[in-house]
Amino acid sequence: VYADDTMLYRTGKDPALICPAIEEDLRIAAKWADIWGMRFNANKTVAMYISRTTATPPPITFAGATLEYSHEHRHLGFILDSALSFHALNALTRKGATEVFLLRRLSYKVKDRDLLLKIYKMYVRPQLEYASPAW
Repeated sequence: VYADDTMLYRTGKDPALICPAIEEDLRIAAKWADIWGMRFNANKTVAMYISRTTATPPPITFAGATLEYSHEHRHLGFILDSALSFHALNALTRKGATEVFLLRRLSYKVKDRDLLLKIYKMYVRPQLEYASPAW
């Protein structure tokens, strides 16, 4: 479950047991947020069911709203899908390759290697290293 930029997850084999546990976790998070004067936006909160089966899991409610199940979600710039496929990683690779291509073209005009190294560290390397533990 993604609530704003917060992610809650549970593992198990039976969705009938997992969904109530997630709802309890969401109640605890909402109570914590209330104590600290914060709020979660239930309209921006989505649920994702990652499984090999195509069975529909039970609905999950949060803050009086039934959460929508999503097959794909962008979390902190990283795209996670319910099949755990690598097409999201391919998008990151393409973006990094674009940055490398632009740096290569720039290297013909800029001869200062220190400047090129700084540009690499600022623009290219973050694209290539982002979410690398997930790779």
